[in-house]
Amino acid sequence: MIRGAGPNRVRIQGGRWKGRALTVPASARPTSGRARAALFDVLGEQVRGARVLDLYAGSGAVGLEAVSRGAAGAVLVDAALDTDALRHELARWGTSETEVRLLRLPAGRALERLAAAGERFDLVFADPPYTSDAGNGELAALRGVVAAGGVVVVQSDGGSAAPAVPGLVPAEPVARRAYGRNVFHFLGVFDATPRKC
Repeated sequence: MIRGAGPNRVRIQGGRWKGRALTVPASARPTSGRARAALFDVLGEQVRGARVLDLYAGSGAVGLEAVSRGAAGAVLVDAALDTDALRHELARWGTSETEVRLLRLPAGRALERLAAAGERFDLVFADPPYTSDAGNGELAALRGVVAAGGVVVVQSDGGSAAPAVPGLVPAEPVARRAYGRNVFHFLGVFDATPRKC
C-alpha cells in the first residue's frame, strides 16, 4: 500500500459481502485481505452467531468481515473511526447499526461504556498501535466485556512480544499465526476452557 497517495480500497474476503470494497484513508494500516482471510479460516465456525468487538477498528474491515461470515453483530471501536463514511457504506450494503454499531471513542472509554451497559462479546479482535504501549492498559479492561468462553485475538507486527491481558486463562497465547507483517495472537478465554484454535 502506498502511503500518501490518496484513499485505498480493501475488500471483504468471504461471506455475503464478499468482494465489497471499503475506502480507507492512505494513513490507515488495514489488515491485509490475505491475513483477514487466514484469520477467519482459523476461527471457522466460531464466528457464526458470535457477538464481535473490533477494537482499534481502523477501516472496520475485520468486524465487517465477521458479520459477512455470519456473526450476529459487531461493534466497531476507534477514536478516529470515519462514522459518516461507514454509515453510508453500510446503508448501501443493506445493513444498519442494529447489526453493525460504530463507536468513535478511544478504546479505554469504549470498553468502560460497554462493560457498564452489560455488553459481552464472544469474539474480540484488537489491533492496538504497533509503536505504542497505550494498548496494554486498555486491553486489561477486556475482562469486563468478554463473554465466558469468548476468544480474544490481538494483532501485532512480527517484532512485537505476545500481548499480556490480565484475567485470561491461560496467561500465555493459545496460538500464534503470522501472515506477512500481520501476526495474530489467539489468547485464552475468560472463566472457561480455551476453545481450539
